[in-house]
Amino acid sequence: MFRICELWAGELIGDDFVRQEQKDFQIFGVSDPEAPEANTVIFVKGDLAENYTEIKNSIFITGPDCRLSLDSSCIQLKSDMPKNLYGEVLTRICESLPAAEYELSGGSYISRDVKLGRDVKIAPFCVIGRDVAIGDRCEIGSGTVIKDHVRIGNDVLIKEHCVIGAEDADIYRPENGACRTLPHLAGTVIEDGCLLLAGAVLAAGDTRTTVLGRGSMIGMAGDVGHNCRVGEETLISGKASISGHCQVGVHTYVAPMSVTTNRIRVGDRAYLGLGAVAIRDVPEGEKQFGNPARKVLEIKKR
Repeated sequence: MFRICELWAGELIGDDFVRQEQKDFQIFGVSDPEAPEANTVIFVKGDLAENYTEIKNSIFITGPDCRLSLDSSCIQLKSDMPKNLYGEVLTRICESLPAAEYELSGGSYISRDVKLGRDVKIAPFCVIGRDVAIGDRCEIGSGTVIKDHVRIGNDVLIKEHCVIGAEDADIYRPENGACRTLPHLAGTVIEDGCLLLAGAVLAAGDTRTTVLGRGSMIGMAGDVGHNCRVGEETLISGKASISGHCQVGVHTYVAPMSVTTNRIRVGDRAYLGLGAVAIRDVPEGEKQFGNPARKVLEIKKR
């Protein structure tokens, strides 16, 4: 969990809190419904509902028919449109956060609270937002945008015109009916030794942190969507696209122009061939090609 705020639940949800008639508590951020944490806002879809009795001082947002077993310190807010309610609560959190204070350094605009490691090189024309930490010996290419709530490990090389921590298309509608993307407050992590080539995009998470595993790559103009987890030493090639909520294993290869649909699992050491379209989970170690992606048939020589 990224600790991004210190808000009282009563201030955050107003009348909904008053009706609960219980002791107030602080909210520090959001957390994954599959691994919930205390003092967070948690969006629970019906198929993820389970026993959450060990979690304290949290706000659970669910559909009207979702029954949860919760600790007495927690609040469950029910709505016919729970995603819209979740979006509105996250928007209130965003409105409470202080604005970034930028300073011009080396031709780039860098928030004053950014934490930089040793020997970090930042090329001109970059923008780096608030609550960002960059490890030792990293290089940031010109024109790169690093949004809020990002953690970058050591020895990471980010080439020109990348976007880190972008908001992806996880849509909700506020009361005025406008089309908006959920505020992505779960953050983004790039682990040690990763490589992002020119134009790569790595989206932030809105319910769980997006993670690019140690020693992994996103190729030129490739993208990884929100709430994704990419394992160690995995290669997402140029113009490949990993959609939201996906999990990609370790030592996995995704060839150029391959895509996955949402909520796909690509197993360890799997291989998605050139232009493959994965609409189902890809088993560990399996090679798949085509649209839809299918297992490669072995042809025995006679």
